[in-house]
Amino acid sequence: MIWVVMAHLCYGQSPHKTKRFDIPSQSLLQALTRFSDQSNIQFVSANPRISIMNSRAISGHYTPGEALQIILEGSGFDFEFTHQNMVRIFRITSYQQETTVPGVVQQATAPVISPEEIFTDVVNDDDEVAHFEEIIVTARKREENPLNIPIALTVLGRNNLERRGVEKISAISDIIPNVNFSSGGTSSGSGSAAVVYIRGVGQNDFTPVTDPGVGIYVDGIYLGRTIGSVLEIMDLERLEVLRGPQGTLFGRNTIGGAINLITRDPGDDAGGRVKFTTGQDELYSLSTHFDLPVTEKLSAALVGLFRKREGYVKRPLAGDTLGDENIVGGRLKLVYRPTEELTLKMNLEGVREREKSAPEVATDIKEDAPFVESYNNAVGGGACIGGGALTNPTCANDQYVGQPFISYETGPSRNDIDVWAISLIAEQKVSRQLTVKSLTSYRKLDAIFSRSSDGTPFTIFQSTDDYHQTQFTQELQFIGTSFKDRLEWVAGGFYMVEKASDLDLLDAHVSSFPRIIGGEVDNESYAVFSEATYGVTDRIHITGGLRYTRDDKSFLPTAVILSVGVPYVPQVKHHLSFNELTWRSSVTYQVSRQTTTYFTMSKGFKSGGFVQRLTQPVIDPPTFKPEYVTLYEVGLKMEFPATWLRVNLAAFYSSYDDIQVAANPVGRINTATANAAQGSIRGLEVEFTWRPVQNLLLEGGLGYQDARYDEIGDVGVTVDKNDAFIRTPKWSLSMGLSYQFDLGGFGSLSPRLDWAYKSAIQFEPDNDASVAEDGYHALNLRVTYAEPEDNWQLSFAIENLTNEKYLVAGDSNEVIGYAQVMYARPRNWLLNVSFSF
Repeated sequence: MIWVVMAHLCYGQSPHKTKRFDIPSQSLLQALTRFSDQSNIQFVSANPRISIMNSRAISGHYTPGEALQIILEGSGFDFEFTHQNMVRIFRITSYQQETTVPGVVQQATAPVISPEEIFTDVVNDDDEVAHFEEIIVTARKREENPLNIPIALTVLGRNNLERRGVEKISAISDIIPNVNFSSGGTSSGSGSAAVVYIRGVGQNDFTPVTDPGVGIYVDGIYLGRTIGSVLEIMDLERLEVLRGPQGTLFGRNTIGGAINLITRDPGDDAGGRVKFTTGQDELYSLSTHFDLPVTEKLSAALVGLFRKREGYVKRPLAGDTLGDENIVGGRLKLVYRPTEELTLKMNLEGVREREKSAPEVATDIKEDAPFVESYNNAVGGGACIGGGALTNPTCANDQYVGQPFISYETGPSRNDIDVWAISLIAEQKVSRQLTVKSLTSYRKLDAIFSRSSDGTPFTIFQSTDDYHQTQFTQELQFIGTSFKDRLEWVAGGFYMVEKASDLDLLDAHVSSFPRIIGGEVDNESYAVFSEATYGVTDRIHITGGLRYTRDDKSFLPTAVILSVGVPYVPQVKHHLSFNELTWRSSVTYQVSRQTTTYFTMSKGFKSGGFVQRLTQPVIDPPTFKPEYVTLYEVGLKMEFPATWLRVNLAAFYSSYDDIQVAANPVGRINTATANAAQGSIRGLEVEFTWRPVQNLLLEGGLGYQDARYDEIGDVGVTVDKNDAFIRTPKWSLSMGLSYQFDLGGFGSLSPRLDWAYKSAIQFEPDNDASVAEDGYHALNLRVTYAEPEDNWQLSFAIENLTNEKYLVAGDSNEVIGYAQVMYARPRNWLLNVSFSF
């Protein structure tokens, strides 16, 4: 078996130049792959023991040769440079070594091996060798190969995101099986309100009294609110998606899973990249990153983004468009290493959006609904009843249901968002067996967004939210090994304090409007956690973890009819507290060096809260309890580097209790959250990466989920036992096909085709057919040219190649009388050029 890893070659790179290396003790294959990434030097080895032998840890500035000496010390392997960009790793023919297998220390003497067994030369100086990408993830708070982790997870590295043309994290919805991610929060009107469901579990409400069901993290820092969480891809190292529950290590509100974005650290050398994009709908985008070494111990990365694009839903009566983009953002990342044992990282970032509302269009105007009927009776009288109503422009009816990309609304249209955040991550290596890590962050969000819910030129129902949030989080992690490295463990604590307010100005034709509803929220969350993995043998590992969480929440409601000026709900602060213990256990069996199977059980919860939208007088706001998921999962992970094949399979069953459903109570206009049901979800996922020949790459995934309500509670929301879960298609499939044509001295040309399929999707809990997606196929085409030195690239892409009309969000209300949906952007082209220096 030949092990080959090709890093991005930087011609003229000297093997004698000092570089920064930071590689933990792990298998030689993983360590050498990370060495290749950090040095831009490739390695070749023909010995299968490279997968099971362990490396020495290294952290500091060394030449590549010095680094390799440390990594290989005691392993029985040596190295030589075949030229300045290639090193071959070979086994020493006779040696005494200390072989490290997890938890076992033994002396071994290697037999004498012939030169043919040591190394088979399959690469010459001019070959371009396909790279089977080695991935390191932090899904369990320590760096590991995904092959060894008993979790269903998907990892998209920087190169993967680049070749797919991913600009926002919401694009993972068409890449990763059983994941649904859209940017249209129910009733919000904002195009930046993340709605994420994984395996049928999530949350479709954006208010600060309800928590998300899928946690989003940036460098391990938790984002508490969904508004402003549709993040741009700004210089990421990788993106990890973990299926839930992930409550043991990741913590609060990861009952559906977690999305972890890891930003790129600055490089050791000065350099950067500039990328300019233009395209249809007057698209202009500029993204930059610069690496700035300040001193030998301090380096900086400066990232900038500007993106502007016209909307794709026309409002002919208002003279503008919806669904535009107007974003400016940036990040400053500083990495300071005062000693070999201490690393400090600071992130300072901000994003500013000034856009129109989400691109919603009406699919039904319900004339028999109380609000629409009241308007028609008052304005049109008898003229709005009967056959002539559809030609009477003063009547609200289906004459204002337009084509898929036309809206006849004229109400307020605004999506203004300002977010800034600062975080400090300190990592201290106390000893070889113990590392202490501190994550401190502060985040501030200010937003104003509007929505014309009725879809007509009239003021039947419109809303504007004034939304603010600040959060402070502190997490402390202790990461270590014990019992001669047989036991790997993580323990720590988490604290979060949050203040938020959301005041919603509602305007309607009905006499009791306009009014303001909403309130102020104060939340505190405390948690302690621990998880450990014990190597029973070198093949069998057992993992167990616990987390205790306490959430303290308070809500000060606001509910005022402006013409009266007196609150119809007492402005008294209300309190709730929740104490929960969540757990996870798993068994992992390493069938071979390339194959691992596992069985996992875990339980997670999502916190309860208050109902914020109070449209009727009450003494105490209604509340809802936490919801719970208990997961049983079996998985199989296989990696075959010699044939460039990676396959992950997982089958699961989830018991879903006290399901929080955000829906309309019977006869009410407000969306309210209630514990409406018990349910169960069965499913599977298959993901693969395969390079059958050197220049051909296939990437794909298949997801199946059968979600059903087993029991409906008596809570008054419009959910039936036969209804399907929202945003949970039964089938999801994706396939990416790319081929690299070598143009010799002229560079390379790489066409790529991405296909995604999802079966029927419901967007309303009551399965309203007027806002449901029947299923769709979507195709994206991209062609990339790279010049020989790979310093600049030119890409041309066509998104939604077949011009498929499909829905990404929907919302309806039987009392107000509207049904509105969001279509994906129709077929469009874009061209980008990037230059590295």
